[in-house]
Amino acid sequence: MSRLDVVRDEVLSLPFHQTCELELLSVGDKHSEIRFAVNDFTANPMGALHGGILYALMDVACFFAAVAELPDNQQPVTVETHNSVLRAAKKGESVIIRARADRIGRTLAAMRAEAYAVDEDSKERLIATGSVTKSILQL
Repeated sequence: MSRLDVVRDEVLSLPFHQTCELELLSVGDKHSEIRFAVNDFTANPMGALHGGILYALMDVACFFAAVAELPDNQQPVTVETHNSVLRAAKKGESVIIRARADRIGRTLAAMRAEAYAVDEDSKERLIATGSVTKSILQL
């Protein structure tokens, strides 16, 4: 089993991620794509996606974009994140986050992510953008 397989299984098995119904759709070549549900857990009292969930999972998408590019003895950890919510996703929709690593250096990685709400007709609309900086730690 590859390191990426181990990391994927560990991350997806976390109770928070399971409750969000998080799925890793793709990873590789400094990119990743995840999907999760706007469900009873991830929605706010108004029935829209809670911003804190969105911020957390944008960070996870960026983690996957970076970790796939690193050797086994390195781990990316978040040092800074900026997110802008543009519009709401509604309960019953799913959200796809696409992340990419713009630069992975010796000690820092710079990434960007975009989140899209997906309706029942599979139509996507941009709901948020973000950037994440991760420190590269030696294990």
